[in-house]
Amino acid sequence: MEICLHLGAHRTGSTGLQVLLNSQRAELRRAGVAYWGPDKTRNGLLAGLIKDPSQVNGPGKALGERSCGRLRMEFARLEVEHRQQLVISEENLIGTMAQNLSAVRLYGQAADRLARVRPAFEGRKLRIGLAIRAYDLHWASQLAFRAEMGASLPSPAKLDRLVTQPRRWCDLIADIKTIFPNASIVVWPFEGWVSNPLPLVSGILGREIPLGALEKPHKSNASATATQLASIAAERGDIDTALRLASAGQGARYMPFNADQLLKLKQDYRADISWLKANATGSAGMTYLDPTGGTFGEADMTEGSHHERRQTKSVGSTR
Repeated sequence: MEICLHLGAHRTGSTGLQVLLNSQRAELRRAGVAYWGPDKTRNGLLAGLIKDPSQVNGPGKALGERSCGRLRMEFARLEVEHRQQLVISEENLIGTMAQNLSAVRLYGQAADRLARVRPAFEGRKLRIGLAIRAYDLHWASQLAFRAEMGASLPSPAKLDRLVTQPRRWCDLIADIKTIFPNASIVVWPFEGWVSNPLPLVSGILGREIPLGALEKPHKSNASATATQLASIAAERGDIDTALRLASAGQGARYMPFNADQLLKLKQDYRADISWLKANATGSAGMTYLDPTGGTFGEADMTEGSHHERRQTKSVGSTR
């Protein structure tokens, strides 16, 4: 049985893809595919394997080892049921948004985290899926999500550090390849399939399968708007920030970076896309699903999804 491991990343349409996969369980089963989403992975299955590696002690390490053993038993059980593939979708395996923002690093713990779960997959054919996203929108989405969970909105110094932090998507991909050198890695840009994740099912599986009727595509777990964050800031007594966010207008996207920062972040993402197009040939174990190959022409992948282009202005910073 082949394992198809969808690692996210956060804020790249993972929830929408998980909703789609969950709605197609019957069709997946008929095609010999099992699916584990967060309802399965976050119900004790990965106990000891998600925690911050720097906080893992002796008992925590032993718990993770037992979880790897349980995973291997579950894999064997599915093989008895004649499943050809198992899709596991769990973005917390590479890190968390809280850790990204506290450390000001793009999945800086990914290699250490994946190394802890690696024993579960030893001897298995492994196919790994990863979505990437333009840095300005990716960081803004993480910041907005964490603010809704109670975190503070970023200071100018924090925004500067996010812009200049050294890790890129290519570094995360290199970490994945280091831990799973024999795995096939499939990478796609969030912007290409944000409104329709259906083609990603075949991308993750590496084959086409018949699917059932689909609901109208919609965004799942969307980021808070500037207006919504203004209300949160007001409730916390931060009136200056609330007024600044509200000035963006009703329904405007939260974008805390200024023009110079946006330029740098978009240049970095363009460089990533160019690197992927040049290096992800499939022969080296990595494939790039390129949405410019007939999906929406030569669209600028740094400007958000092709169906939702709108002008945004920087709001939320104290500059």
